[in-house]
Amino acid sequence: MEQQELIEKIKRLPQESVAEVEEFIDSLSRREGILDRKSLHQALADYAIHHAGTDADLDPVLETTATDHLLDQTAKH
Repeated sequence: MEQQELIEKIKRLPQESVAEVEEFIDSLSRREGILDRKSLHQALADYAIHHAGTDADLDPVLETTATDHLLDQTAKH
């Protein structure tokens, strides 16, 4: 179906039905966003697994500093 045909069908609907169509379109858009987030999460997880312990992993100095900070915080409590 061409976009123009779809637009014409929507124009012929009662106003409350147009509102339902709009809600449906919004829900599709949100769902697409969720799929994009899931894809991004999976890509980040794959990258982390693949690069763990390599030069692409955390900077050793930064990692040591963060670990020291956490140990210091734990010792204070």
